[in-house]
Amino acid sequence: MARNELDPDVLAGVERFIADQDRPPHGRMSREEAIATIVSDWLMGQGYLPLPGDDEGVTTALEAAEVPKP
Repeated sequence: MARNELDPDVLAGVERFIADQDRPPHGRMSREEAIATIVSDWLMGQGYLPLPGDDEGVTTALEAAEVPKP
């Protein structure tokens, strides 16, 4: 895994995400797990990763937002 330093504000957001996800029956996420989840969710939301169960491939948010030319 890549190791990078996060800005304090970003790290605080990650810690809030971890606290929010810390509910039974799941154990507390590590920072590495939380960051992987956050990045995966963002990539899926932007269309860079397929959604679970989506067999139609990947369409980026920019492609999806394009206005068709007449």
